[in-house]
Amino acid sequence: MNSRFVGMMSGTSLDAVDAVLVDFDPSYLKPKLIKRCSVDLPTDLKEKLTFLAHTENLTFRQLAVAEDALTYLYAQCALKLLDDLPEKLQPVALGCHGQTIEHQPNLVPSYTLQLLNPSLLAELTGKNIIADFRRRDLAAGGQAAPLVPAFHRSVFQSADVDRIIVNLGGIANLTFLPKSTQLPVLGLDTGPANLLLDYWHQLHWHKSYDTEGKKASGGKLITALLKQGLADDFFALAAPKSTGREKFNPEWLSRLLGEFPDNQFNSKDVLRTLVELTAVSLTDQINQLDSEAKAEVYICGGGWQNTFLINRIRSLILPRQLASTANLGIPPQDVEAVAFAWLAWRHHQKETGNLPSVTGAKGERVLGGFYPA
Repeated sequence: MNSRFVGMMSGTSLDAVDAVLVDFDPSYLKPKLIKRCSVDLPTDLKEKLTFLAHTENLTFRQLAVAEDALTYLYAQCALKLLDDLPEKLQPVALGCHGQTIEHQPNLVPSYTLQLLNPSLLAELTGKNIIADFRRRDLAAGGQAAPLVPAFHRSVFQSADVDRIIVNLGGIANLTFLPKSTQLPVLGLDTGPANLLLDYWHQLHWHKSYDTEGKKASGGKLITALLKQGLADDFFALAAPKSTGREKFNPEWLSRLLGEFPDNQFNSKDVLRTLVELTAVSLTDQINQLDSEAKAEVYICGGGWQNTFLINRIRSLILPRQLASTANLGIPPQDVEAVAFAWLAWRHHQKETGNLPSVTGAKGERVLGGFYPA
């Protein structure tokens, strides 16, 4: 029986499309990662997507042009991934998340928009497509995010020790996996991560990101700015909660800095403070969920490459041990893409993919829609 699926996604950071080919054969202890690839987002497409995510005035044509270009990029990445693979390794389907443009689960009506044309992707790749993973959870009264905790439970939960899985993407989120299966798995978005760090670095140093956090490490913490940032209402909200670019964006940062009109902050100092904002907002939630500090903490996502950020998190969660998900069998840069391959596999099996204890949905649901080749 073919148990191979592709997972594809482009995150809030808008840096690349990632794709993985994964085998979910039940005889394996963990999903088997067969192959991966990434394709960088062209600058013009990144600009289009950023505009769509931050404007109230747009046309259907602007949406269609960006969706078409993004879908072609997904197809390019998928075909690159599957190139030269023998027939026996071809996947059942491609699970594709699309690019989140806006996520508003708390409005009436609630909505979430992931840009993707799955029909076109099926035509371009000649493969079955499973997409639109979020809206069924939303329809069932959930936040539709984060979705990865169900996957985390499936592959990372331990019967011996509590674990916390942290994803440092554009937004930071975590999953609390109790060792007892009688207790609920918990998960939530904790606040901004690479989204604001990358924006500030690009604005002042014209490079995509702060390699290993070296620029930030040379700055000084602006205590008043950090305190004001952490005073945002989002951080005090109880779970379930989720967020994205619609909340934490350049405008949010501009308003925050505007609270200090008489201060000319040094750019490195602001970057240093944004690192602390991510680290503190994340570790505050870790400390609430794991008040006895007994859990193991594992990190995935692009933020694992930010050595300074990781060191700040490590120091704030002591005496807990911190490592990457590579220690659990999946490289940190691949966890989310593997999660969407898993969701595609679950859909194909007619098995549920959400956790009501995380999203607040009325019940477990099979997620996604099927678009045949």
